Amino acid sequence: MPMISGGSLLLIAAASVAVVTTLASGAALWAMTRRRRRQHLPEFTPPVTIYKPLKGLDEGLEENLRSFFQLDYPEYQLLFCVADPDDPAIEVVRRLLAEFPDHDAELIIGCSAFGLNPKVESLAMMDRFRRHDVILISDSNVRVRPEYLRETTCYLAEEGVGLVTNLFAGVGERTFGAALENLQLNGFVAGNVAWGNSLGLTCVVGKSMLMPAHVLEAIGGFASVRNLLAEDQAIGLKVRRAGYSIRLSHHVIENVNSHRGLRWFLNRHSRWFKIRRQMAGPLFVIEPLANHATIALAWAFSDDSGIAWGGLLGLIGLGIARDAAQCRLLRGEAPGWKTLALSPIKDLFLMPIWFDALINPRVIWRGHRLIVGRFTRLRVARVPREVHQRVRKIRRLRSRVGRGSLPSGS
Repeated sequence: MPMISGGSLLLIAAASVAVVTTLASGAALWAMTRRRRRQHLPEFTPPVTIYKPLKGLDEGLEENLRSFFQLDYPEYQLLFCVADPDDPAIEVVRRLLAEFPDHDAELIIGCSAFGLNPKVESLAMMDRFRRHDVILISDSNVRVRPEYLRETTCYLAEEGVGLVTNLFAGVGERTFGAALENLQLNGFVAGNVAWGNSLGLTCVVGKSMLMPAHVLEAIGGFASVRNLLAEDQAIGLKVRRAGYSIRLSHHVIENVNSHRGLRWFLNRHSRWFKIRRQMAGPLFVIEPLANHATIALAWAFSDDSGIAWGGLLGLIGLGIARDAAQCRLLRGEAPGWKTLALSPIKDLFLMPIWFDALINPRVIWRGHRLIVGRFTRLRVARVPREVHQRVRKIRRLRSRVGRGSLPSGS
């Protein structure tokens, strides 16, 4: 009987962890999306003010925003904030305001300087126009069904609840990058959000955050997170420390990703990895144990045993099955086989991004170059001196070319 090397034993152990965590997170997601639908939910519909910070034309922006004008809810206020007066999102909002003139909705253009997080800057600006004592923070790339608000506010009827957040599903993929994004959102991200909440961990995503205004005031308001990249998770942690509980609604919202490119996908998850590195600590360090394709390839090429190659097929198959099953749970149908075949490719693309997050704290977000510090505190990144030198050389060269004096040999 052939001996199994120590390295192979470690890889078998890593594969075992990947299997257990995948099954546990999938079971938590199933419970969150199915079990609560059979429970009686209270009819609790306090008036709500919805904050929609906007920048640029997100995919499907008009339909995303229109879905908020069509909510089945007694009383709510819609606030839209755009910092740049030349932003194309302004015309989209104006069309919707004209289409729904009877809605309590308002567009705010321009923001007062408030901090390094431009989203929080917009939220603070909208807070001046709030008319209701319950607020909902919602991203511009979110699309919802009419019952969304009813099935989210009902959790505030429970005593001591200070914040309600929602599961979300990536939908609409038509390009390579969009397919990778939606597989990651519906597989790894959704499963771990559900699992974390079932374990009592704080796991809040800013796509949908509902909370009473007095709870926000108790944690220091938007000013307490104005210089943080992960303002959503920070708000969640502060809410728990203030003695309130957090609920994850069973209602699944949609995150539209149709024509995303590969670079967009990598940049977004580079930023998310750096957030989790600063916020999750030890959990981030062991995150590669959930990367099926990387473990599978490392195991397969560690030796030539049938166990190793069987492990490769088994782990890749598990990753594909997880993404298919969880997509079906979240959005009612599984992707086609061509999309599911990208699941292991997605894992392999993400692994170098995870390593980069260990050593590189820089991010580019909404056109700003920033450095992410402890607890995702932001500071402006200075451009390295050598970059300035290269820019000056290029400008001198262009100037000479413009005058007709090309360098010799050109």
